[in-house]
Amino acid sequence: MHLEPCVVVVKRTVLHRGGRAGRLARAGHATARRLLSAAEEQRRTIDTVTAALARRGIMAPRLPVDRLDAAARRLVSRARLVITIGGDGTLLTAAHHIEDGVALAVNSAPEDSVGHFCLTDRRAFEEQLAAIEEGRLRPLSLSRLAATLDERLLPELATNDVLIAHDHPAATSRYRLTVGERDEEHRSSGLWIATAAGSTAGIRSSGGRPMPLRSPRLQNRVRELYREPGREYTLEAGFLGRAESLTVDSKMEEGHVFIDGARTAYRFRFGVRLVVRTAKHPLRLFADPSRWASR
Repeated sequence: MHLEPCVVVVKRTVLHRGGRAGRLARAGHATARRLLSAAEEQRRTIDTVTAALARRGIMAPRLPVDRLDAAARRLVSRARLVITIGGDGTLLTAAHHIEDGVALAVNSAPEDSVGHFCLTDRRAFEEQLAAIEEGRLRPLSLSRLAATLDERLLPELATNDVLIAHDHPAATSRYRLTVGERDEEHRSSGLWIATAAGSTAGIRSSGGRPMPLRSPRLQNRVRELYREPGREYTLEAGFLGRAESLTVDSKMEEGHVFIDGARTAYRFRFGVRLVVRTAKHPLRLFADPSRWASR
C-alpha cells in the first residue's frame, strides 16, 4: 500500500490541556499522578511514529484532534492513510472526516486507555506499518451511521453510535420515535443508536446485543424507559437493515444529539427531526477483530 498522503491526528493529554487536573498532577496529587506517565508515553509514541514515517521519506502533518478546523478536516478527508495517536476517542473523532482513506489507530497510553479500535502501540508500530506498506495487513470495513437534522446531512459519520439525550443527566429525555409505520412517544434517559462496531460499547451497557462486526445493520435501544401504565411499547429495542431508517422528533427544549461521544454534539430542540440510517461509505480501519469479543 502506498502511504501518502498521510496525516497524523494526535490527542492532547490531560496534562497539556492545563486546568486543575494538570496542576494537581504536577503537584504530585494521588488522584492525578498517572497523568504524568500518560503524557510521557504520548510523547514517546509521537516521536516513534514521526521517526518511522521520516525513515520512509513521509512528512505527515500533525493535527490536534480537539482542533480539527475546516483546513484540517480537508487534509484528513484527502489522506490515503490517517494515523491517530491517542485512544478510541481520537480515532472516532478523526474517522468522522475520513472518506476514501484507511485509518490506523495507535494507543499512546495502553495502561490507561481501552483502545479497542487501536491496532498497535509505539512498541509494535514500525512492524505494523511495514506490514501495511507491503500489503500483508488488510483493513476491516466497518459500517457507519449517517444522520440528518431537519433534512441537513451532518458532516460526521458515526463509527460507534449516536446518543439522543437531555442536556442534564437527571432530566427526562422526551421524543417521538418512528420506525417504518410504527411510532411511539418515549420518556427515558435517552436513546442509543449503534453500529455493529459500537454494539458492544454504550448500547450494550443499556441492555443491547452484540452484533457481528461486519454487519451493516444498525441497532437502537432506549435507556431506562418510563413505562406508562396501560401502554404497550414495541420500539424500545430493535434492528434495522441497510435500507431502513429511524426517525426521532425532539420534545425537549434542551436536548442534544451526540456523535461518537461528547466531543461532537448538536442541539436537538423541540420540534427538530433526526433521521439516522446506515451510511453508504464504511470506515476502513486496520484493527484486530478479536478485541470486540471481550469488549
